[in-house]
Amino acid sequence: MRSLRAAAVGLAAALLLAGCGTSTPQSELGGEPFALPTGPTTWEQTSPAWLLDGTLHVGEQQVRLGRDAEQFVLGATGAYWVRGSDLVFTSVEGETQEVAPTGWGNIAISADHRVFATVDQSRGPTDEYGTHVMQVAAFDTRTGEQLYRTPDEEPDRSDDLADLYSETMPLLDGVSDTRLFHAGRTIELDDGSSVPWNTDPQGGNVYEGYDGALFPDGYRVPVRKRGDRLVLGDSEAWGTGRLSPDRSTLFDVTQWPARAVAYDAETGERRQVDAPWDHLLLGPFDDEGSFTAIAQLIKPRAMTVVRAQQVVQCEVATLRCVTVSPVVPTADDAYPPLFLESGEGFY
Repeated sequence: MRSLRAAAVGLAAALLLAGCGTSTPQSELGGEPFALPTGPTTWEQTSPAWLLDGTLHVGEQQVRLGRDAEQFVLGATGAYWVRGSDLVFTSVEGETQEVAPTGWGNIAISADHRVFATVDQSRGPTDEYGTHVMQVAAFDTRTGEQLYRTPDEEPDRSDDLADLYSETMPLLDGVSDTRLFHAGRTIELDDGSSVPWNTDPQGGNVYEGYDGALFPDGYRVPVRKRGDRLVLGDSEAWGTGRLSPDRSTLFDVTQWPARAVAYDAETGERRQVDAPWDHLLLGPFDDEGSFTAIAQLIKPRAMTVVRAQQVVQCEVATLRCVTVSPVVPTADDAYPPLFLESGEGFY
């Protein structure tokens, strides 16, 4: 929850914004900002999308990324994904190229796949130890055009960026077609202006405009339990939810594992999701009134052990699901190798 990271992210935001304001020549910044690659064709469809053993499945299409792919998002013409500390692009046709050594696996995509965002530590001003200031950049995935990048400003002389950043990641909390939510500030993509986050009634931090932004996994909203019902709340101190794009259905994502249930957004009434097992990891929604999720078989009396997983696609209106992937068994001591877009998988 963002409120639990308030102090750390606030410190990082202050550091990123409180440099002395001097500009630095490009030759001393580690080069020009990287360009975002794009491909020649677009996806036939963007849902369901899932990654298993290095193969990306997008609708009926399959593209090989490799077993070292750790998370991915879909752009208009391909997939942007993370390998170690590197950002990589693979086109719809399967052509792969390195983008930049961004340093972190902290990426986001807008709900319509048009805007991609990433933190970047491959260039920019450095502290006295040679560590680059962390920047955030946003791009149009249709053209590769850079829409925003943190201005180049020198850090304070006493700053040890490596030490600070080791305690404050991740900093990128999402992107929409018009706004970037990063390090406790809402950034307008059209002019680069920004405002700090606000405080909710329980003292938690809330991004300006966050509640009205549609993300791939719906609207990110605070929720609160009322007996067996789930209703919209006024603070994430009580719980974290996802509201479907049509605003009809709520999901409780406060804790993992989460039960395979949903709630009527108006009445709070609980409804069962017709998934293969009793637990469900919510993924992205699509434009057809459906959502992708991972049904999870959890080991009894060991609620952090996943025994098997399977990708499903479910209708929001009926909560009826169809299986998309094969059943993926998982050994007790292994990390489940099945991922949804935005890195969602076992988390």
